[in-house]
Amino acid sequence: MSTGFSDFFNRFRNGKKIPVSFKTISRLDEIVKTYHLRAIGFGNWVTQEDRYNYVMAMFMAFYDLDKVLQFKKNIGLNGTVSISFGARGKGRAIAHFEPGTFIINMTRYKDNEVGGSKPYRFLATGGAGALAHEYGHALDWYFGAYRDLSIDSQSLSGGGSVAMTLEQNGRSLRTGMDAVMNAIIWKVPGKTPSAYYTRMKEKHGTPYILSRCEIFARAFEKYVQFKLARMGIKNMFLTDTKYDPAVYMTDTEMANVVPLMDRLLTDMRKVL
Repeated sequence: MSTGFSDFFNRFRNGKKIPVSFKTISRLDEIVKTYHLRAIGFGNWVTQEDRYNYVMAMFMAFYDLDKVLQFKKNIGLNGTVSISFGARGKGRAIAHFEPGTFIINMTRYKDNEVGGSKPYRFLATGGAGALAHEYGHALDWYFGAYRDLSIDSQSLSGGGSVAMTLEQNGRSLRTGMDAVMNAIIWKVPGKTPSAYYTRMKEKHGTPYILSRCEIFARAFEKYVQFKLARMGIKNMFLTDTKYDPAVYMTDTEMANVVPLMDRLLTDMRKVL
């Protein structure tokens, strides 16, 4: 603090404590190795203070995410996923995932014209809070492109398709993904859409919002939030609602999807 370097990353999490061993990490390459990432990158406008707080907030987020995934810290999916902070901005997106490179980019927070302290702007603007959403995309594409291949789509969900139902040849992971998607989209399969899908379509019926990969990513971030809440953990860097609540399932709606998402992740762990 005396040199103008502020440590505020731990304000974005509350609940059960992180183990003391968390504090022994002091090098970027240790974090890359711990979570099996490919790399961590930064844009030119991200200061050393920003880099420190982004990386440590990410480190805590991955610790919590692994509690849900149970991937034995293999968050990087065998060295496939990279994380970038403020380096690969894309239009107005606060964060995005690149299927071609498997890079998750978190857009940098906004400067002083927004108002409020840096810790406030760090969380309230930019990509903080969207990590679980973008990681949902990484899961979708990784297991679709490398573990359950199909000529129809590189992603398990069906990517940018807005089809309410897909036929994916009965492959194991794709069958599990279809079960998740059908539970989200349908009340009566093939006949009556769910209240969630109807609400989402009426309020935000754009091809982007209704695309299968985005429906899955929003369901995944809600799933992570749902599971962590039941562990007494809230991690706002990992998941903090960035869209109109209408495009998210309620807790009651999510509860019906959780067992199917659990089963899909169990199948993913078997082939990871």
